[in-house]
Amino acid sequence: MSQASIRIHLRRLAALMAVMTALVVSVPTSFAVDRPDLSTFPERNVILAYGNDPTKSVDGLEKNADEKAYPASITKIMTALVALEKGNMEDLVTISAHDVDLASANTKIGVKEGEVYRLGDLMYGMLLPSGNDAARAVAEQVGGTEEGFAELMNAKARELGMTDSHFTNASGLHDDDMYTTARDLSRLGAAAAQNDALCEILMTPNYTLTEQTSKRTVSVRNIDRLVNEPRPGDYKKVSALYTWCIGGKTGSTNAAGRTYMAMARYSGVTLVCVLLGDKVPTSGTKGTKYDKIIANRFLEAKALFEYGYSYLFPIVNVRTLAGEGLETEFPATVQKGDEQVPLPVTVADIDAAVSVYLPARLALQTGKKLRTEVSLLEVSVPVKAGEPAGEVSYFFEDRLLFSLPLVFQYGLEPDPTPTPEPVLTVETRPLPSPGETAAPVQEISSEPETPPSQGQPQLLWYVLSPLALMGGLFVFFLLKRKKIK
Repeated sequence: MSQASIRIHLRRLAALMAVMTALVVSVPTSFAVDRPDLSTFPERNVILAYGNDPTKSVDGLEKNADEKAYPASITKIMTALVALEKGNMEDLVTISAHDVDLASANTKIGVKEGEVYRLGDLMYGMLLPSGNDAARAVAEQVGGTEEGFAELMNAKARELGMTDSHFTNASGLHDDDMYTTARDLSRLGAAAAQNDALCEILMTPNYTLTEQTSKRTVSVRNIDRLVNEPRPGDYKKVSALYTWCIGGKTGSTNAAGRTYMAMARYSGVTLVCVLLGDKVPTSGTKGTKYDKIIANRFLEAKALFEYGYSYLFPIVNVRTLAGEGLETEFPATVQKGDEQVPLPVTVADIDAAVSVYLPARLALQTGKKLRTEVSLLEVSVPVKAGEPAGEVSYFFEDRLLFSLPLVFQYGLEPDPTPTPEPVLTVETRPLPSPGETAAPVQEISSEPETPPSQGQPQLLWYVLSPLALMGGLFVFFLLKRKKIK
């Protein structure tokens, strides 16, 4: 790789590192700082539970979690789980008289006796707007009768360890003999969070059912405000969207009050929130005041989730973690000529903010090492201190915690190219023989030698030489004759 291409590669990596640094600190910024005070919640039964251990509350956030309560339409989560396990979503379901035999106050999607729908479509009609007619149709299709389906629901409850729950119908309509607890519903929510098909339905904002004979369509809307905005109206309504929510279900009856169960997942950690028994009266209220009362459960669930994740994923800078034992320096090499030369690398920004899973930090504080994976660039000298070198990823029990960019800790220049020494050339000649004078050293001219004369100059030489000889003889004889006289 040429030096120019290496520099281009390094500049690209520097840009990537800037993005990575932004991602490192892009933890949920809406996390609540204060621990929610459950004594101020209007619900009688509350729990924020771990998805992997739904019997355990997060930081002790629970209130009357084992007290008998009524679930209302949260029941439909159990109906959905059983239907997904026992039914075929492509089956065609004929709406019966029992399915539509509901009081006017009951929530319905408006299917008609004799109409035919896909079982999968009815699941959306049951869960998004909480249609009781759809719930009955689902139960009869899977269980033969609603009573028969209730037996399947109770079997599933026992399987999930819901020892203080009993179901008598699929919709959640009040029955004194149908009860549960907040802790039992946290078990149900944990199971629902593991069912991708169910979560996909629960997170759908809007859906359209199609009647298979007439092709009549029925549009439904998700009323869970953690995943969907409320339907626009002529007054302001409460918005409670929560990025990490993976589904939930509302409920409401006179005996149960307002109920809500929701699941959330952040960085692989699932939490379940259950709120039962909000009986704040709404009579005489309307508009925004009424909406705030019925929507309060969504804001409470959101606050519980935000605190739960802030508790489990505290934001800490890398310098603090380094003081607790986090590795921030690693060995590396660069190419220098034909050899690899050691040149250590370090975390680019020791003060970067990262979100750390609490069990991982506790492990670090007790002297346990987090597993690291270092990915280094192939770099040749020259190298400057602070130049991109790669990245390091930190793991705890196979969970990726975060990744940080690496830079070279020191610079390294190539060895200087040696300047060639001047070479003195001395011409040698043999020593002269005794009595012989050494020939002078001919001066070397930088001019090119003149080639020997050719043509007319050479001919003139042959003509003038005899004349010069004859002139010399003439002078000699003339002087001799003068002397004789």
